[in-house]
Amino acid sequence: MEFNIEHFLEKHYNENEKIILACSTWPDSMFLLYKILESKYKKNLVVCYFNHKLRKEADDEEKWIEELWKKEWFTVEIADCEVEKIRDQFYPSKWLEEVAREKRYAFLNAILNIYNADKIITGHHLDDKIETFFFNLVRWTKLTWLINMKEKSGPILRPLLNIEKKDILKYLDENNLKYNTDNTNFDTKLSRNNLRHNIIPLFENINSNYKNNINNLSNYLEEVKDFIDTEVKNFLYEQWIKIFNSCKYKINTLSINWYFYIEDFNKLSKLLQKEIIRHIFYISNWKSTIWLTESNINEVIKFINWKNNKTVKEIKEMKLKKDNEIIIF
Repeated sequence: MEFNIEHFLEKHYNENEKIILACSTWPDSMFLLYKILESKYKKNLVVCYFNHKLRKEADDEEKWIEELWKKEWFTVEIADCEVEKIRDQFYPSKWLEEVAREKRYAFLNAILNIYNADKIITGHHLDDKIETFFFNLVRWTKLTWLINMKEKSGPILRPLLNIEKKDILKYLDENNLKYNTDNTNFDTKLSRNNLRHNIIPLFENINSNYKNNINNLSNYLEEVKDFIDTEVKNFLYEQWIKIFNSCKYKINTLSINWYFYIEDFNKLSKLLQKEIIRHIFYISNWKSTIWLTESNINEVIKFINWKNNKTVKEIKEMKLKKDNEIIIF
């Protein structure tokens, strides 16, 4: 297995910048922890452990991280949160996994603020990426969900996306490096675990290189998404300039509204039309399209082409207003 943590850190960090590592004490994050401790960046390391209070073993993991900290002298930050009680009391309609993730990342974002940092390293590896690809494939239809994991996504850095879990385990075991395991990961009654242990391994019988192929597909889809996003943003920006320069409409340059001509919108491919609607919904709904359906998108396109003027279409926080030949949002 070829992996050089110093090359990765040199790419993303300054010499004295704090390195925030999200650590579960499981193989992937422990592999990263050990690798960073072997590097010249050891002095910069801040290890963050979040105890969701969902497993009895978590308290032991917390103590173990503290013991390792005393031995290796890295900085450690630990937080506890009874996630299940919080979910039941305040978010009963949410999945427990979703609430756990939200609270964990709230903790990590707080750590970023404390250390005046802007990046978090996680231990997501190639198997995680493949698993999430298939999991989202059967749950969602949006391109973004199939991309799912990038080396850098917002504040998140993922150095291990090209490394398989079996190689991580092999390295740890051959070097007698301690790590913990989560026994709940083997409960195949949970849909994600069933996918991981019973379904995905079947692809090995068809093509032993399936992980690399799916990784390449995901990377290709990422390029497609970047291209589409650029086309969408260029169209909307050019439309704003075109309408502003036409002097036909009173446009307040200090307002947050955007505009496009219906005629120009209809000249676009169906794909770009749909992606423009998705983008408008995304920026209107706190950077999320989770509640936007294909039916919603088709409704909006029909609304854009209705003969009636001075009408409004609203879906969640997205609000489109038709004013003769333009759409305002």
